[in-house]
Amino acid sequence: MKRIIISSLFALLLFKATAQNNPDRKQPLPPPPFENRAPGDMRGHRMMRGDRKQNMERIELLKVQFITEKLGLTKAEAEQFWPINETYKQAVQEIIKTKAEDEIVFQEAMLNARKKYKTDLKPVLKSEERVNNALRLEREFLRKIHFEMNRRRGF
Repeated sequence: MKRIIISSLFALLLFKATAQNNPDRKQPLPPPPFENRAPGDMRGHRMMRGDRKQNMERIELLKVQFITEKLGLTKAEAEQFWPINETYKQAVQEIIKTKAEDEIVFQEAMLNARKKYKTDLKPVLKSEERVNNALRLEREFLRKIHFEMNRRRGF
C-alpha cells in the first residue's frame, strides 16, 4: 500500500513539475492585423468599427496639442497656423487621390505642396527654424502614434 501511495505521489509531483510555465517556450502569435482578418473577426482588436471616427478625432486632437506644444504657438499664431495646415492636408489628400498612379508626378506634386506650405507658414512662424520644425513635427507625431499602436498590439 505504501508503494502505491508513494508511486502516485511521485507521479503527481512529476506531472506538476512538467506543467509549470516554461519561459523559453514560444508565446502565441498576436492576432493578425485588422485588414487581414475575416469579416466579423474582431479578436484582440480594441478599436471597433463604430469607434473609428471617434478615435480619429481623438488622434487629431492629440496631434493639434502635440504640434502646438512643440512649436510653442501663441494663440494668434495658432489661429493662423491651423487653417494653413488644414489646407495643406486637403491638398495632400487630393494629390494622393489623383496622382497616385505615376510615382514621379506624385512625388513632384507632394514636393510642390510642401514648398507652398513652407512659404505660407513663413509669415506666421517668422523664422526658418520654426518652419522647418513644423514640417518635421508631423512625421514625428506619426512615428510616435505608430510606435504606440505597435506597443499596444504587443509587437
